[in-house]
Amino acid sequence: MIKSTAPTRIDLAGGTLDIWPLYLQFKNPPTLNAAINLYATVELTPRNDKRVFVESKDLHLKSEFRSIESLPERHPLHLILRTLKYYQPKRGLSVVTSSEAPPGSGIGGSSALNIALHGALNAFTKKGLSKKQILEVAKNIETQIISVPTGYQDYFPPLYGGVRSVRPGFLGVDSVALPVSLDELSEKMILCYTGNPRQSGINNWEVMKKVLDGDRVTIEKLKKIAKIAREMDRALTTGKMAEVTTLFKKEWQIRKALAPAISTPMMNKLILGAMQKGAKAAKVCGAGGGGCIAFMVPPKKKASVSAELTRLKGQVIPFRFVHRGLRVQTV
Repeated sequence: MIKSTAPTRIDLAGGTLDIWPLYLQFKNPPTLNAAINLYATVELTPRNDKRVFVESKDLHLKSEFRSIESLPERHPLHLILRTLKYYQPKRGLSVVTSSEAPPGSGIGGSSALNIALHGALNAFTKKGLSKKQILEVAKNIETQIISVPTGYQDYFPPLYGGVRSVRPGFLGVDSVALPVSLDELSEKMILCYTGNPRQSGINNWEVMKKVLDGDRVTIEKLKKIAKIAREMDRALTTGKMAEVTTLFKKEWQIRKALAPAISTPMMNKLILGAMQKGAKAAKVCGAGGGGCIAFMVPPKKKASVSAELTRLKGQVIPFRFVHRGLRVQTV
């Protein structure tokens, strides 16, 4: 059996600006994120026939097909099936997926699962793709399925791990690992799930259309987000964690103004409660409208902030930041 695992992530700054051609319009700002120890897992087992068995434990869905050639064009597990078609395994197989991230949590669970799936199938078929090639293929298949442009940032943490600065340029998009103490960063953050998966929030396609149509209000807000992302890149690189906290808070205020639906009444209540108990900054993860909130909290205040979030019906998720990215093992 091949077992492939990839970490999810917390986005720190610059999201939305990782989508082509948006980053070109704002002079290629970085996007900052960090991998966490909530993993997506794919278990792939060869079969002695041509049949294909697919199970998503998170979605509680199972399907079986006669062969790779018989996979349908439309299916609730469409991402898995489309990826199987790309790799064209020569024999039957069983694919079982699972994720430690809550559903619709905004911490990149689907992208981590996507990368773990590519890692397993790349090994199984001996296709020989590099990590950069896996990233491009995974991104392009997802774009086919959702029919709108996808960003780059969510694929780098599950592939490489650590705290990363995703840096677009004229020759493509790459990333660099930032010299951040993961233990120190872990001590300063709390992750809280609202109990509700994402329902609405920021719609990156709508934001992109507004920019391309010349909407001045949207463009000015994204300019501010781009500036904050550049400043946070420098602050993380130089270890100025107090500045990181300030920028984390500023980014959230502008992002909320960009798309008010990113924060629900429940999220607003959790953020207010945490701030009253000593949290220094908060930011809804990913596209919001449900899912998770990340908080920057002085270590001495973590217990009281966590207790207040729990009292308000939030679900505090234990986690730590990790260096490891995609890992593929033959069991």
